[in-house]
Amino acid sequence: MMSRGSSTLSAVDCVTLELSLKPFPGFDEAALAQTVSEAFRQWLPLLRAANSCSIMLWISDGSEILEWAGDLDQQIEWARYIGFNNTGAGAYGEVKAPERVARPFAESSPDLDYAAVARLVRVIKRIGTEEFGIPTSVGATFDPGPEFAPSSFKFERHPEVVARGEDVGIGPIIQMLRHSSSLRADDRAYATYPKGIPEGTSFGEFLGRQAQDYATAMGFDYMWLSNGFGFSAFAWTDLGAGFDGRAFHDDRADALRRESLSFWEDFARHFHLPVEVRGTNHTAGIDIGSDAVPALELYEAGHFQSPPPNSPWGPLNEDFGIEMSGFLSRIAMLPAGSPGYRYRFYANDPWFWQQPWWDFYNREPFDIYLPLGVSRIDDLGRVQTPSSVNILSIDTAHGILDERVGREVGGHILAALESAPDEAGPLVWVYPFREYHQADTSLGQPYFEDWLLTSALNAGLPVSTVVSTDDLGPALRAGALAARTLLVPAGAMTETISAELSDHVAAGGSIVVYGAPARLGARAADLLGLRVETGEQPLAGDLLLLTDLESDRSVQGEMPRVLRHVELLSDGAIGAVRVVDPFTEPAVRVQDEEGRERIYATTRRDPSWDGGAAMWVRGSSPHAFAEPDERGVPAQVPHDPDRFVDPGVLLRDVAGMAGYMVSHELRRPSSGRAVLGLHRSRSAFWFNGYLTDTTSRVRLRLPAGVPILNHQECWLEGGVGHYQLPKSIHAECRVFVEQSADGMIRCREIAPYPAWMTRGMRISGLREATVTLHLPPTERGRVRLDVDGELLDEAAFSIDAAGSCTLHHISGTLTVAWEDLEVIRARN
Repeated sequence: MMSRGSSTLSAVDCVTLELSLKPFPGFDEAALAQTVSEAFRQWLPLLRAANSCSIMLWISDGSEILEWAGDLDQQIEWARYIGFNNTGAGAYGEVKAPERVARPFAESSPDLDYAAVARLVRVIKRIGTEEFGIPTSVGATFDPGPEFAPSSFKFERHPEVVARGEDVGIGPIIQMLRHSSSLRADDRAYATYPKGIPEGTSFGEFLGRQAQDYATAMGFDYMWLSNGFGFSAFAWTDLGAGFDGRAFHDDRADALRRESLSFWEDFARHFHLPVEVRGTNHTAGIDIGSDAVPALELYEAGHFQSPPPNSPWGPLNEDFGIEMSGFLSRIAMLPAGSPGYRYRFYANDPWFWQQPWWDFYNREPFDIYLPLGVSRIDDLGRVQTPSSVNILSIDTAHGILDERVGREVGGHILAALESAPDEAGPLVWVYPFREYHQADTSLGQPYFEDWLLTSALNAGLPVSTVVSTDDLGPALRAGALAARTLLVPAGAMTETISAELSDHVAAGGSIVVYGAPARLGARAADLLGLRVETGEQPLAGDLLLLTDLESDRSVQGEMPRVLRHVELLSDGAIGAVRVVDPFTEPAVRVQDEEGRERIYATTRRDPSWDGGAAMWVRGSSPHAFAEPDERGVPAQVPHDPDRFVDPGVLLRDVAGMAGYMVSHELRRPSSGRAVLGLHRSRSAFWFNGYLTDTTSRVRLRLPAGVPILNHQECWLEGGVGHYQLPKSIHAECRVFVEQSADGMIRCREIAPYPAWMTRGMRISGLREATVTLHLPPTERGRVRLDVDGELLDEAAFSIDAAGSCTLHHISGTLTVAWEDLEVIRARN
């Protein structure tokens, strides 16, 4: 938390409140105004933290745009249901149980026409701008799926635009519109096709024309494309036309890219308002592998205002690793002309029975603090944090505007903004956004490398910062990544990037390269001290793991020692490498049943590197194949954690050799781990995260010692800190301790004393300890330190420009207080 009296927030350009029509008891002017005013009132504290506001209206499923005929009196089939619509069309790849089929949310609800929509848009802008003094825009929404409302356009008149999993060999799944499809002839009158739709009209042209006319008539300011539309017709699965679970179809990639680009070109030719996109549930690299999605070309063409935000699927499947890796990968670059990127929180669901803030999160804020600790580094080395915040949604499926959600969710978002990143985090993901899209390699490489990093995040690897390979060189030269540990997939290791990374480690930084050694160029291999051997048989299947790396422990049962390496999902088998540098050492080996060994991970520490290090780990997919189901569709499933090593843990542990050690004490090997983020704000280290299993303990050590989290107790043993953390983690750390004695270290926030001080902390349990403090780097006034009540002379310690201060041989209780001039100014 910030100091008392502080109101310093990270800048936010816009807060977007997503809203359905269910809370409106009627669509007359008075009813609309009353409900809109209440919505603004409930979220006003968060809205005041932004420069502008947007209301995004979920009216139907997008069919209101497709059906628009230019008649304001035309009736609209709106999303007045709870449950799955269009089940009679077989749109879900399965039969929905009767209680899951859509039913009206209320016994009666008002009818809706287009005139009412236009009236609502006007009311929102008037109330937001004039009554609340917040510049307000309104957005239209388009969803490609069958869920939200009945759609005769999609499932009766034009089923040819609906993609089916059977078409690409992935079996029956939910059916969504294929953005690259073409329409059959239709003699029905539409606003921009009064004589009907000509045969072969591209869906991009049709949607662009209709959306522009509709938005102009209704007064909308922009459009939101939902659920992967414009990226993939199979947005909720990591299978698709490029990867069907049996093979990566590299031969389809060019055609898939052209089809996707053609849609966007047609759409942009006719729709001229800003566009925002939701994207898929996966990373940019997984999108390439599954569907050859040309995100680079779309970004460079500036077809949408900002990259897709974090997916709302984290709370649905508890895979927060894929939420974080997807978010980081997609913000590594920004679309041309983009002012920034957005964070989206899944507070309520206006269509289904789940209300996430209550049902999934239990009012726990981990999915606020974890992604809001994310940042990207730009080409000038500057830190960029989310510039926009979306709330999906502010109303429930029963049409309730619950002010508790606005108060609680908004309050946590404001708290997160107070501690927003202001420099690169200690661990930074170097993302090859350009190289992945332009590489002449298998679609399987980005697919595998992103899944590996995702599994490491799920194992506790605390990565919250990303930099693209485009911006890496300038960021390094600006000093923004000095002393950081950079995580670099093999797909990024071009000759140019390898040269820049060589300079980084020579200056004392660290790198962790992951991926198949055959993907490494000559310079990358030299940097790592390796040589790829081509004459030896590669290994795959179930392999014995040979390593002494510090890792997770299990209270009941031994941790698995068998690594399952699935060749198809892991960018090939495990090839042979040889160590050719005297300062490179194998850290992990694998062995097959015949006793053949392969080096799996290495570390190089050249004495001339001033403490720098270069690690490499081969990596394996976190998934295996289950037996095909009755439809013959292969399913990917995680490895059994009681039988097989988690490949993400291996990547995490190799990264730990750079000094950032995270491990767990588990009740049993299959117990859940912590998903962690680690960022810097005003010199503090902020740990954010989600503990998937609160019976698990987290073990931490950083280069400066054991992090002592503020207002927490730490059991220090063997130079490692042991924590029993809560479900939601948002903890500041300004204190690191190194001591040989075991015992409990406690850090407590205290009343700042004397009166001119603004912060105070007390650290107890110290025994001949070396204590490193990280105070605010600038705008700092007086500092007071005492040990067991005895004041330390100011000549006995020094504080550097970054706010760091190291004290030696400290025993007892250390009290620190400081004067923060920025906080004092904020008070006044």
